Amino acid sequence: MSIARNFKITKFFLVAVTGVFFLASCGESEKITVQATTTSSSPSTLSSTTSSVLATTTAIETVLETTTTINPEEWVGPKHPLTGLPASDGIIPRPALTVKIGNNDSNSLPHEGLAEADIVYETLIEAGKTRFLGIYQSSLPERIAPVRSARSTDISLIGNLSNPHFAYWGSNEGVGAEVEEAARSGTFIRQSAEINSSGAFSRDPLRGKPPYDGVLNPAYLIGDVPTSAPTAIFDYGPLPVSAVPTLGLRWETGGRVIEYLWDQQSTKWKRFQDGSPLMDSDGVQLDSENVLLLYVDYFRSNADPN
Repeated sequence: MSIARNFKITKFFLVAVTGVFFLASCGESEKITVQATTTSSSPSTLSSTTSSVLATTTAIETVLETTTTINPEEWVGPKHPLTGLPASDGIIPRPALTVKIGNNDSNSLPHEGLAEADIVYETLIEAGKTRFLGIYQSSLPERIAPVRSARSTDISLIGNLSNPHFAYWGSNEGVGAEVEEAARSGTFIRQSAEINSSGAFSRDPLRGKPPYDGVLNPAYLIGDVPTSAPTAIFDYGPLPVSAVPTLGLRWETGGRVIEYLWDQQSTKWKRFQDGSPLMDSDGVQLDSENVLLLYVDYFRSNADPN
């Protein structure tokens, strides 16, 4: 699959809705810089008289800072597998971490750590609402919230991530059985608040009442896991000559109105939800640089007819 980009490769944000599957890049533009420091000093001087010798040393230190910007298009070194961005320090040898993130209503807001994800899926749940599935590998935020329960759709979405860790708060009995079976078959490593006792999961009363207060510290799960990085799941390339400019896109799920509007100043797609900008916990509107829209069929889950 080839992903067309608007200007440059950045992180990705992935969304799935009723009859629609949507991919976009997430977060701020990422510039990779290399800083070089040069230090110079003047030579020592020696003064003398007939009665004494006085050594005087004067050092003048000058720091010259050089910034080099790496063009992802021209980079021939290693690249982060899930973003396509240059990995100037090498690919991080850790698995992907997928996290189920709430987006049911205003109680789920603001999101924490969503902008740092390499890829984000947004999938339809009950009552026409949506939830996110964040995928992290190239970097880990300090916190991810609100962490919510798993859904049947999660299993098929992350099966191509080379045995990732799947973090979620819990599930109903039917979905739980599906998740356990997928974990036994090697699709992913199951990490839920129900079975994990490492301290990775916690509740923050400042976020409100359960179930909207679930928080994950991702470093507790995969921060030091010695393993291989996942393989790339997308190809990257320039826009085709057939690309046509557009001001944005909009769709409705029955319980949600989702919009991405093009912002010329930032050259990004700004996310709007139910008529308002979708802001993260830092007060910054979530945005994307790449958008991929896929059409898929939805069926009722065998685990829960709702």
